[in-house]
Amino acid sequence: MINTYIPYFKKSDKNILKKCLETNFVSTAGPLVKKFQDDFNKKYNFKYSVAVNSGTSALHLGLKAVGVSKGDTVILPSYTFAATANAIIYNNASPWFFDCDRNFDLPIDKIEEILKSKTYFKKKNLVLKKNNSVVRAIIPVSTFGKKLEFDKLIKLSKKYNIKLLFDTAACHDNKIFNFEKDKKMHFCFSFNGNKTLTSGAGGIFASNSKKLIDKVKTLANVGKRMNKYDYETIGFNYKMTNIQAALGLSQINNLKKILLIKKKIFHNYYENFKVLKNIKCFFDRKNQNWVFVLIVNSNKRFREIQDLFRREKIQLDLFWKPLHLQNPYKKFMREKLKFTEFIWNKVIVLPSHPGLKNNDQKKIINLIKKIS
Repeated sequence: MINTYIPYFKKSDKNILKKCLETNFVSTAGPLVKKFQDDFNKKYNFKYSVAVNSGTSALHLGLKAVGVSKGDTVILPSYTFAATANAIIYNNASPWFFDCDRNFDLPIDKIEEILKSKTYFKKKNLVLKKNNSVVRAIIPVSTFGKKLEFDKLIKLSKKYNIKLLFDTAACHDNKIFNFEKDKKMHFCFSFNGNKTLTSGAGGIFASNSKKLIDKVKTLANVGKRMNKYDYETIGFNYKMTNIQAALGLSQINNLKKILLIKKKIFHNYYENFKVLKNIKCFFDRKNQNWVFVLIVNSNKRFREIQDLFRREKIQLDLFWKPLHLQNPYKKFMREKLKFTEFIWNKVIVLPSHPGLKNNDQKKIINLIKKIS
């Protein structure tokens, strides 16, 4: 089977895990978690970070730390992984689903238009006319690991006094984050096994706000600021383990190589597919770093390619199904989602992990050309 994504491990990954086991520091106690945070901060140009046990946990605690609470509303795209919405619901708040544009970004102009008609300011809070809920935050999502419009989104959040939490779960190209972050910009990453940089499971909350980082650190540490049994708040057991941090450290050291290999794979796909008439590449040469995406003109064509791939033992599944179409989320507010509903079942995510063999990629390319 040619899988869509598998982790990329080398001898150095195995060696650091072995050393970690030899020290007996395998749980949340151990020196490597802090080192992983420090190395991540240096690589991705952050002042502070808190390593946690998943990207979902980073979102959950990030929202809680910025003040999202019972009765609040949070803006997000419907075309995203369930964790984005679940983290909102964990905080007893409600998702407000928005469409994405043709770049799979939240359409800032459209959001402003809707906010002007459906909300008003009350004591500096943005409030929904419909139910007087405070629109507390917005979560833009780095779809396919692509770069987001960071500058425009921080301007939007300040204009409407809404907190800004970036779901950059799969965006692991450190060059994308080589800019000075505003203290009101906060980021959540995932290191799940299907990500470019993996610690098996795990995530990180990163920010240049020391105040917010301290809140997240306490919340992730079962509500303790220190390592004694004195609790400041009701927290969560969300800390990253030393063994996860060990693997994450090795992956950070190999990140440049991993990204170079992926870049070659992506470039090869693009050069072969850019001339196709009935299939479009969705690809940003500089700023897309997780998966390579094709868009077909119908779900029927998707199914044809899926059937062909399955016969040839190549994994191809539908990517995200819009959340507003699924039972757990149908009751929440949503805007018109025309593009989301049109595009979601036409998205092909090709195998594009660093371990993909040249012959396997050639096979995939030839099959796509054959059916296009």
